[in-house]
Amino acid sequence: MEASETAAGHVIGSKIEYAAAFDRLFERGREAVLAGTHYCDTPPVEGGRWGLSVVFQPDPACAARLAAVTAEALAIAGAGHWPTGAPEAAHFTVRAIQAHRAAVPDDDPLVVRCTAALERAAIRSRPVRIRLGGLTLTPSGVMACAYPGDSAADEFAGRLGEELGEDGWFERDFHRDIWYATLVHFTGPFDDPTELVDWVTARRHVDLGEVLIEEAELLRFRFNGRQPVRMPVATVPLTPRVQ
Repeated sequence: MEASETAAGHVIGSKIEYAAAFDRLFERGREAVLAGTHYCDTPPVEGGRWGLSVVFQPDPACAARLAAVTAEALAIAGAGHWPTGAPEAAHFTVRAIQAHRAAVPDDDPLVVRCTAALERAAIRSRPVRIRLGGLTLTPSGVMACAYPGDSAADEFAGRLGEELGEDGWFERDFHRDIWYATLVHFTGPFDDPTELVDWVTARRHVDLGEVLIEEAELLRFRFNGRQPVRMPVATVPLTPRVQ
């Protein structure tokens, strides 16, 4: 993918730049895992992480591939970590909207406004193709590296930011410069840190196939006793309106 510019005006990196970003994450993750200084997630709390967000959900074939790799990773890391690459949890975050709220009613004013903004962004956007080209470690988990096939994903993210307006304050100063799906969120110590690093190293460039994303989803997260899972609020097709 060549570098280009999004609707919001910022530059989309090339595949080489994406790969370099994932390499940097791997080095940070490797160091944290081996030193035992990795971040450990805890169940969502009011005002914490895992809040209302807009995401891309993998198609069924991609979800099955991610689930299989997640099971392998969990077998190495240890069963106590969160398998967030499982079908009920896997996603590619487009934008977080706010911190976690345990109760979000259907008629919540923010939800109503964000749903309308999502719809406006979606009718100006086209389906998204992403190639999953390997795994990386981070200081908080195991991640599937995503490489957009063109500028569609970044253009949608830019349009969504525009349409959200003031409701986009939560990530106004935060630029997501890579696409990814986190397969395992760390929650404690590892069975064998070196084995985990070696396992991910061997899969740094594994081909996990392509995913076609034809919808965008506004959701919140619920902790099901095992991990946070998706709770869809609104789903809209990525289909440009014919003028």
